[in-house]
Formats: sequence, C-alpha cells, structure tokens
Amino acid sequence: MTLSVLRPLAVIAVLLPAAACQSIFPDEEDPSLAALRSAAAASVASSQQVDKDGFPLLGAYPGTAAQQLTDAEVRAQQARLNAQASQRTSAATSSSYSSEIARLEGVRQKQAVDVDAALAAKPTPNAPAPPSPEEVLRQIEAGQ
Repeated sequence: MTLSVLRPLAVIAVLLPAAACQSIFPDEEDPSLAALRSAAAASVASSQQVDKDGFPLLGAYPGTAAQQLTDAEVRAQQARLNAQASQRTSAATSSSYSSEIARLEGVRQKQAVDVDAALAAKPTPNAPAPPSPEEVLRQIEAGQ
C-alpha cells in the first residue's frame, strides 16, 4: 500500500476512539434520564433455543413469545412516572424558584444600569498620556 493510502487510514484509526467518547460523556443530560435508564424493566429470559453450553442455536427460532409485563406491573410503572412528573411540576411552582427568578432579574437590571453608566461616561481629554515604551524602559533601568 502506498503512503497516500496509509495516512488517511492512520488518521481514522486515531480519531475513531475519540469519536466514541461522545456517547460515554454526554454534554448536558438531565440526571433523571440516567435514573430512568437504571430503573428500566428487568430483562426477561429469552425463549431462544440454546445448546448444552448455553449458546443460541442458529436457525432454531423461538417457538413462543417472551413473557410480557403484567397489568399490575404496567400500572405500577405508570404511577411511578406520574409521581415523577408531578414532582417536577411542583418544583417549578415552588417559592424558591420564584425568588431565584426575582433575584436574577435584579442582577440583570443592575448590570444594565452599570453598562449604561459606563457607556454614558465620556473620556476626559485632560488625562495624561500613557508613557512611551522608551520612558517605561528608562524607569525600569533606573529602578523606580
């Protein structure tokens, strides 16, 4: 193989593991999503036919469907999800949320006043000119 073919393959081989890191470290994921993933329904036994060592037999398709959730399990899961939804709704209407919004609005207004004051200030024309680089060097050499 020529060098022109090996270089792109080497770059792809180096960048491929880095591309996988995105799925490992999500940016800003809601922590409740991780909780939902960890509380997922338990896996059920497969009805796939297996050999004496436990490996699936190729071509031996399941004869029956896997066991489904019972109605009680479905109702319990729906009740749990409804409870989580109501907690989020109550958190959004709590007084701490309103007070935080009011505090941040006050910060925004103060910053707007500060910016307006800074923009309204006019530079003073009688301000002394900054020293030249040569003057600064003389002061440093003189030890001042």
